[in-house]
Amino acid sequence: MVAELGPPQFRHLLDVGGATGTWTLAFLRAVPEAQARLFDLPDAKPLVEARLAQTPLGNRIRFVGGDFYRDPLPTGADFAWLSAIAHQNSRQQNRELFTKVWTALEAGGRIGIRDVVMEPCRTRPVQGALFAVNMLVHTKGGGTYTFQEFAEDLQSAGFRNPQWVIRREDMNSVILAEKGQG
Repeated sequence: MVAELGPPQFRHLLDVGGATGTWTLAFLRAVPEAQARLFDLPDAKPLVEARLAQTPLGNRIRFVGGDFYRDPLPTGADFAWLSAIAHQNSRQQNRELFTKVWTALEAGGRIGIRDVVMEPCRTRPVQGALFAVNMLVHTKGGGTYTFQEFAEDLQSAGFRNPQWVIRREDMNSVILAEKGQG
């Protein structure tokens, strides 16, 4: 998937909710001169450190503990990656998170969102429709969203030019949007 994205050009990645760093490592393998901050709950730190100890890329990654619902995100990145996060949130929570990402990014930076993206009919992809039921049962406000809903929520946070760049039937669709130059 990283190769499908180009890979994106960036100097500093912010992997929001990056868990043990699977996506961070994939992006850094594709962009050898880049650095990354992996932001996740403090409890993830030992898992991240154990994983990074097994790779030569560990010296290019810094773990930052925090809760993206409550804490500000680390600043200075020019690319932020949110993988499989949006579906657990309500649209309002996504707008708040996208605003935090917008604030954390440098001017001209971009956000990448990997998640289920629904067609306007909301019944396709079928996996996404079924997953929406799962989110209804297991989260306070989560669900699956259409590209138009993602675009509206990104634009409300200040992003521009949202694009659905990878279309998949599962959770591997990707939307990119830009933070303006100023």
